[in-house]
Amino acid sequence: MTVERSLTRFISTMATAAWNLMPRWGRWLSAIVLVLWLGWTFLLQERHGGASIVLMSVIDRPISYVYVNGKMGSNTLAFDGFGAGGGGSAGPYKIDGDTVKIDWELDMAEEQEKAGYQFEKHSLTLPMPKRGKGQDDFCVLMLPDNTPMIRWAHSCPVELDSIVDTYRTRK
Repeated sequence: MTVERSLTRFISTMATAAWNLMPRWGRWLSAIVLVLWLGWTFLLQERHGGASIVLMSVIDRPISYVYVNGKMGSNTLAFDGFGAGGGGSAGPYKIDGDTVKIDWELDMAEEQEKAGYQFEKHSLTLPMPKRGKGQDDFCVLMLPDNTPMIRWAHSCPVELDSIVDTYRTRK
């Protein structure tokens, strides 16, 4: 017999013994408490677990990194006029608070480096958007004027596609 099976059998035996020793009113009370706790846990309790940081960009420069409240996100490629620049997701992280501090660094493509572009580090603090139930992606969309647009979403690529569509130059 394995250790796991022995432990499971021991716990089951102890729970059955405790149940059998309880008076009838104790069984009813414990059953009611268990049902109320399970109902609260699965139906009423608001759960916000970890969130993924999803970075998308419509800037003509690559982004080396992005930090959201000190949690590192991914990097992106330069926007090519078709899809939202490269990017990916990182996490899950606990992202909370009244404000969100976004730090990012603009990189450069080879042609931009030859043209004299330099690395640019930026930082911005914005109010934290409201998070709804089931929204597990924290979206950071870098707009052409080098400002981030942030929001909570179920799926960043799906929900931000209409915004990225306005910047697409080729289909």
